[in-house]
Amino acid sequence: MLYHTFKNYKMIPVLVALLAALVTQGCTRHSSENMDKSALRFYGNPSDNGDDFIHEKAPNSVFSDGLSCSQFQNMGAALNYRTDKPLNLNTSNMKASAKNDPILAQGLLLSPGDLVEVIIEDGEGFNGRYIVDNAGYVKLPIIGVVEAGGATTNKLETKIELALIRAEIFQPDSASVTIYVLNWSSIEVAVAGAVFQPGTVLINKKPTGIQNSEHLEAYGDYSTTRLLSEAIRAASGIRPDAKLDQIILISKGWQVQIDMTGMLTGNLVNDYPLVAGDRVIVPSTGCFQAHLVRPSQITPKGFRVFMSNLIDSAGDNSSAGIGRFSTSLPYGTRLLQAAVSANCVGGKEWTNAPRRVVLSSKNPITGETQVIERSVEQLMTMPNKARINPYLMPNDAVACYDSDITNYRDIAKTLTDLIIPFKLL
Repeated sequence: MLYHTFKNYKMIPVLVALLAALVTQGCTRHSSENMDKSALRFYGNPSDNGDDFIHEKAPNSVFSDGLSCSQFQNMGAALNYRTDKPLNLNTSNMKASAKNDPILAQGLLLSPGDLVEVIIEDGEGFNGRYIVDNAGYVKLPIIGVVEAGGATTNKLETKIELALIRAEIFQPDSASVTIYVLNWSSIEVAVAGAVFQPGTVLINKKPTGIQNSEHLEAYGDYSTTRLLSEAIRAASGIRPDAKLDQIILISKGWQVQIDMTGMLTGNLVNDYPLVAGDRVIVPSTGCFQAHLVRPSQITPKGFRVFMSNLIDSAGDNSSAGIGRFSTSLPYGTRLLQAAVSANCVGGKEWTNAPRRVVLSSKNPITGETQVIERSVEQLMTMPNKARINPYLMPNDAVACYDSDITNYRDIAKTLTDLIIPFKLL
C-alpha cells in the first residue's frame, strides 16, 4: 500500500506538467491567431472603397484601394413608383430595333449547326432541309457549297439565286429562293471581364424530345436562350463589381454598349440575339455593389460553399447535417446565414456564444486569398454591418471553431482519462 502511494506521489509532477501544457496549448491558441484578419480589403464589403486595377491584365496580388464607390452604391437597385404622381417616362428606355441599332439591322444571322429549309420554285432537285456545317457553308446539289454562316436568310437566298444563275440552271427572271429557319442550333461565344467564369461558353443547348409534332412541322424557330443574357449566365453570371450599364457586345465588326441594369430593376433591356463567334465583355467598376448580389437572369441562382463544423455535440459533418442542401446556398447569402446552415449557431449559450467562424475567400479582381474571423456573438448582434457580416461568394470556405470553455472541458476530460489508470494501481 505504501509502495503504491509513493508511486502515485511520484507521478504528481508529471501530471502537473501535463496539465500546464494542455492548458497552454488548448486555451491560448486560437483558430487564426497568426493570420491577417483585416477586412479592409475583403471582397464582399459594400462599404469598401474598391480595388484599383488595370483593364485587360491578369489579376495579381499587388493593388491599391481608394476608388470612389459612391456612384455605384445603387447600381441595379429596385425602383419605386408613386401612384399619386404622374410617371415621367421617356424614350430613353425604349428597346432597340432594326431601325436604330447596327447589330439588329443585320437581322438574325445564321450560325454553324442551324437547320434551314430551302424552297426553290420549280427546283425539285434542290428543295430540302440543310444544316450549316462547321465551316459555315451549306452544300446544294450541282452548285456546290454556299457560304451561310454570319448571313441572314435574305442574304443566303440571294447567294443561292446567284449561284443557280451562274450555273445556268435558272434564268435571272425565274430564280426564286425562299429559306426558313427550322432550328437555331447551340453556339459558342466568348465572355470576358467581370463574370465568375470567363471563357468560351455554349448557349442554346436544347434537350432532346421537347418539341411537339406541330412545332416540328411548322416553318421557323424561336430561341429563348441564344441571347446575350444567356451567354452571361453561362459564364456563371456577373460579379458584384460588374459595370452593368456598359456591357460591350462585339458582333460581325460592330461594337455596341448595352445597359442591362433592367435585368434587376424591371426596366426594358436590349437582350441581343447572338451568333457564333460573338464576343461579350463585362467591364468592372472595381467596387462591390450589394444590389447585384441576388439571383437573376444574369447572376448565379446559387453556389457551392465548403463548410466544416467539427463541434463536440456533433462529432462529424454527417451528424451535423452539413450536406448538399446546407452547402448549396442561394446567391446573396451572408456569413451569418452560412454559419446557421453549418449548425455553428445555437445550443448552450456559455459554450457556443464565444465560438468563432473563419471565412476564407478569393478576391476575383486581384486573385488574392483573404481570411477573416468573426465570433458567433458578433454575427448575431450586428448582422447589418457589412464588415462584420460580409456576403459569401462561390467556392468560399467556412470553418467553425470551438470556444475556450469547450477547450477547458476537453482538457478536463483528457486529464480524467489519464488519472483513472493511476487510481486503479
